[in-house]
Amino acid sequence: MIVEGGGHRIQDGLDARSFAVGGAWRIGSWLDAMERLSGWVPTLTIVPGVGFAGPANLAALSDCTIMVRGGSSIGMAGPRLVKAGVGEDVTAEQMGSAELQADRNGAVELACDSDGAAVTAARRYLSYLPASAAADAPLPVLPCDDPIDRRCPELRDLVPTNLRRGYDVRKVIDAVVDVGSAFELRPTNARNLVTAFARLGGRPVGIVANQPGHLAGIIDAAACRKGSRFVSICDAYGLPLVYLMDTPGFLVGMAAEESNLVRWSARFLAELGAATVPRCSVILRKGYGLAYYAMAGGRSHQAELAVAWPQAQISAMSIEGAIDVLYRHEYGAAPDPAVRRQELIDDFTSRADALRAADGFGIDDVIDPADTRAVLCDALAIAPRRRPPRNARRVRPVLPI
Repeated sequence: MIVEGGGHRIQDGLDARSFAVGGAWRIGSWLDAMERLSGWVPTLTIVPGVGFAGPANLAALSDCTIMVRGGSSIGMAGPRLVKAGVGEDVTAEQMGSAELQADRNGAVELACDSDGAAVTAARRYLSYLPASAAADAPLPVLPCDDPIDRRCPELRDLVPTNLRRGYDVRKVIDAVVDVGSAFELRPTNARNLVTAFARLGGRPVGIVANQPGHLAGIIDAAACRKGSRFVSICDAYGLPLVYLMDTPGFLVGMAAEESNLVRWSARFLAELGAATVPRCSVILRKGYGLAYYAMAGGRSHQAELAVAWPQAQISAMSIEGAIDVLYRHEYGAAPDPAVRRQELIDDFTSRADALRAADGFGIDDVIDPADTRAVLCDALAIAPRRRPPRNARRVRPVLPI
């Protein structure tokens, strides 16, 4: 859809005889139709200008909403109605700009620089999805001249072995997937998590990757909202999920609790648990705590493939943090506290490495980073398209949010 408007004509809606059946434009029928289409056929809405009230909700019910920077505004009501209702003097730009709805709120998937760029983005978005979610509707697999066994030796140097150093995980994604196929969604919102469509051997997949270059890749409420919605879209239309993990865990502290992260982290986990598509996880470096499960680590969600790079460290929390919690009194009483603390860190670090994880069958293998593309392509080539429902007797799960 391409929608623009400030909602229904107020004067046409002030009569219960007409409004009670769904409004002057019978917008209720449109909203109901959008819900019925959800998860069955891909839906996308471009808002090139003002989109308040009904048009905003139509856009929000779509799988993907695209705005135009400097031209679009999306919100629950226009400025004059806001002034009349709550007395605020605001402009359409202040209430619904791309900076607010795309960058800060994550209410839309993409904000483009022009109408033409929005149409181009819409075409590209839809190119990854099937015509419907029907079991016999094939994924749009494209001819691929990028060899599936192409090695990526540059990956050995892209990710620093120093756990405190950040990097841009998008470079890892670009190296692994078919050349030029990565298409990032919500790129300016919750930048500590990257969500992108891409192709592996011509087959569309969904990428979920921690971004150590922003907030060290920690998972907060905004990242959970972004990741949950993306997983649901991929699962609805049959795109396998590829998780690239490098995270110190979920955010903790007052900021986390004030953002309702308890519920949002559960939603992120629940979406992955409910998904029926194949999922693969690659631990690039850090896989800590509950976030390890949320990123499809190990056997937690019966991944079709769970592998790690040699430098991966897998643990319930960071080793240094754990030592400071558990052994502060012990190393504090030592003749040289710093030396004793480092001895403890070295000891426990040796127990958290990737080979030890593979030794206990927690992961399938420790792989050369250069082989990541080939390993993923091989796994997806033999993975079933869907898993059978785990509880076919229920109507639906009750999601945390």
